[in-house]
Amino acid sequence: MLTFGEGFSEVLMRVFVIGGTGFLGTHLILKLQKQGHEVTILTRSREKASDLESLGTKVVVGDLLQPESFMPALSPQDAVISVAMPDIRPGRISSKRFKILRNQTTSYFSTSIAIAEKLSCPLILTLGTSFRTIGEEVADESWPIERFGMTKIGELVDPFISEVIRRGSPPLIQMLPGEIYGPGGLFRNFMYEWMKKGRYRVIGPGKNYIPRIHVRDCAQAYVEVLKKMPLGERFIIADDGPCTQREFSDFMADCMNVPKPKSVPGFIIRIVMGKLIYETVTMNCRVSNAKAKEYLGWKLKFPTYREGLPTTIGEIENRAVQMRAHS
Repeated sequence: MLTFGEGFSEVLMRVFVIGGTGFLGTHLILKLQKQGHEVTILTRSREKASDLESLGTKVVVGDLLQPESFMPALSPQDAVISVAMPDIRPGRISSKRFKILRNQTTSYFSTSIAIAEKLSCPLILTLGTSFRTIGEEVADESWPIERFGMTKIGELVDPFISEVIRRGSPPLIQMLPGEIYGPGGLFRNFMYEWMKKGRYRVIGPGKNYIPRIHVRDCAQAYVEVLKKMPLGERFIIADDGPCTQREFSDFMADCMNVPKPKSVPGFIIRIVMGKLIYETVTMNCRVSNAKAKEYLGWKLKFPTYREGLPTTIGEIENRAVQMRAHS
């Protein structure tokens, strides 16, 4: 789609977004459309995508787990972006549920690869930051992905990625975002609500590092990747300020004007929530975003949680006020 729109300095593209009705996906689509790109999304429900469709997003109805339901209807595209992830909610995960999530994740990735191959275009694929660091170590893109806790749902995906890299088809760009926060999604529905009700707990001393990224900055990173199209590269998408679980939680409590969350011994979480959740919330993963910033020219609106959390909490609370006023 080699056309230029008035006021745009970049080539406009046809972009197929998988997971476009999700938390990150909706922010990404709005940014892509603002840039002038032609966006198509895959959704199981046209009703769920009605707001995006009213803004000019094209819609393909189908189930990612049943590619035969939509593959014949795909039109030519210049890039595929996959931000689809299974629905994982806080709570104990049974072995049966884990297998279901792992199979779903594997299917999401394999179908995303198949879509890009069918359309003969690059695939921008979302994987996540799953690195194991010790103390003050800082991981970058040269570090190997390690699967622990709930990140093990992607363990069957790794061979697919290796095969794509080996054969060079489809052209691949890997995105590795940290834990995404913002005025919606799991952050609002769980962490914010639990903090508000005094139910949120920090595991042990909370000294482990967890990479974070505001949803708008995360979406902007994908926009920058689309501009540069650095095939074969992978990028850690996290903010500038590595912070511990305790630091993030305490500052969030301050922003909400509620008591700082109490600590709970790790062994209790392991007993109550299981090994998978325990490993996930106690992981130590300190990362660097230097490559994404230098290579892509990516600039963050919220460089650290200290800029991002006050805005996020304010937006959540303002929306709550507006909803009460209209109820």
